Amino acid sequence: MNYIRFFRAHRNLLGFGLLTALSTSFGQTFFISLFLLQFQHDFQIGKSEFGLLYASVTLLSALLLPLAGSRIDSADLRRYSAMTLAALAVSAMLLASAASVWMLAAGLLGLRLAGQGLLGHISHTVMAREFGLHRGKALGLAGIGYPLGEALLPVACAVALRFVPWRGLWLLVGLLVAFILLPAALRLLPEQGSHGTPESESGGDADPQQEFRRSLWRDRRFYLVLPSVLAPPFVLTGLFLYQAVLAEDKGWTAERMAGAFSAFAVARAVTSLAAGPVIDHFSASRLLPAYLLPLAAGLCVAVMGHSPMTAFAYMILAGMTAGSSGSITSAVWAELYGPANVGRARSHAASFSIFATAASPALMGWLFRAGWRMDQMLAGAAWLILAAGAASLPVSRLAGRFQDERRRAVSSGASCFQKESKVRTPSAVR
Repeated sequence: MNYIRFFRAHRNLLGFGLLTALSTSFGQTFFISLFLLQFQHDFQIGKSEFGLLYASVTLLSALLLPLAGSRIDSADLRRYSAMTLAALAVSAMLLASAASVWMLAAGLLGLRLAGQGLLGHISHTVMAREFGLHRGKALGLAGIGYPLGEALLPVACAVALRFVPWRGLWLLVGLLVAFILLPAALRLLPEQGSHGTPESESGGDADPQQEFRRSLWRDRRFYLVLPSVLAPPFVLTGLFLYQAVLAEDKGWTAERMAGAFSAFAVARAVTSLAAGPVIDHFSASRLLPAYLLPLAAGLCVAVMGHSPMTAFAYMILAGMTAGSSGSITSAVWAELYGPANVGRARSHAASFSIFATAASPALMGWLFRAGWRMDQMLAGAAWLILAAGAASLPVSRLAGRFQDERRRAVSSGASCFQKESKVRTPSAVR
């Protein structure tokens, strides 16, 4: 089934996945950072103080994400999505009316948890859970929402700030989410995808969330997969934050870096679409070590090269890994633990990911103070990426054999919404 036929057959649910992915932009660092100067001026805080505040709310959102994110497997999805979008709207309005640093922190916490955390979690979980053997294409289509937001919102925000105060713009964001995005999401969400795992499957009075968490912490597969999930956001967050240092070290102009970032966005969008059918054919578990290789190659190119074209090669290769990352890592959790548990598994991994993105800039700052050069950090990052991929090889081989057996068991006429058997619990195969 090609993308056009696939989208026509399931346009509502796929549109929901793309819309929720796009809506994460309002809680992403690239959008919030556009208001940094206004935050510093109105609240009389310096760059270091704001950095500490932002890191604190980001880490707190990481602690809350497993608790809130795990509920998606048992909650009514329409209500869960509506509450998340409503929380995003309230957070934007709170930011618009903030009269103190504490109100600023509360608004940022809501944006990071509901926007960056839960909306992306909803998009990936629903696509991985509801589409069975076609989850790769579903995740690829929904993943277009991320580069779409990165390409459109900074330009739109820069133009709007010429005519609207920053508080007024955040008020408009809150109204947009509340009265346009929330109704649109509920309209797109089909009734057959509106419920999580029925309570009857939980096994009596036992708490399935606590049972799964305990067994997940004992499952070594989780720890073997985790480095491959965390390595790209860890590396790219730090490098993108210090992109000016990299450009200065290499002699790249600001215009050259802006063009390279555009190439990154295009590569990310194209790879997100291209990865879908590959995942469906080979399985995400088999691709887990390989999807890190373009980023490792890009880092090596950046170490060795200084020409202006090196910036484009580095960013395009990084965009290839970033584009396939969301689809592959979300599909892996469904393949390992079954569609009924994908939300629980992904929420815990996403929490670790947020910790990683918060730790990366701090580590790079410490390395700079210790006398490390940028080329040394790039080389170290390349080795880290390769080590993370190597750690997932045992799981990749085991899960790949299981996927082959499952695919042979599914008839050729299976529905797109074919659910896999839930035999792979966290404690099943060690």
